[in-house]
Amino acid sequence: MADTAPLTNETGPGPSPQLTRDTGPGLSPGTRLAPFTVAVERGRLRFFGSVIGLEDTEFTSLERAREAGHHDLPVPPTFLFGLELEHQADAEGQDGPPVDPSRVLHTEQSFSYHETAHAGDELVFSPVITDVYRRRAGTMEFVVRDTAVTRPDGTAVADLHQVIMVRRPEGE
Repeated sequence: MADTAPLTNETGPGPSPQLTRDTGPGLSPGTRLAPFTVAVERGRLRFFGSVIGLEDTEFTSLERAREAGHHDLPVPPTFLFGLELEHQADAEGQDGPPVDPSRVLHTEQSFSYHETAHAGDELVFSPVITDVYRRRAGTMEFVVRDTAVTRPDGTAVADLHQVIMVRRPEGE
């Protein structure tokens, strides 16, 4: 059921006829998704670094990393987001994704870093759906997910924030 409580939108605080909360049977705010652990591999860091133009830097060269004071290759900032997306694709199972990927648009992402991760580290990703809302008479559904990335001992590494928009046909 939609909640029409005042929300902040493009026109400022106040009720919006185009923005409603949706906590229906799908994903709803507060839903904790299954945590998962990823081992950061040096070869994958080198490949990622070279693809984004960081060749012969501390992100691809162990020698350069050590010169910069790292014990191994550091994880480039957006690599964590890639690990999360990869796990999401793997977790979809044989039935495929719950939403047709052609209807999904990545609309926002941000990161807060607490500690540098390196090749060889194990990282625990703990995603939570923090908001779900619709605009344009329900044809655009936005899902907000925040993910805490920690070491297995609970030490904070990063907080990831992303918003995706799912286009829905009218009446769906």
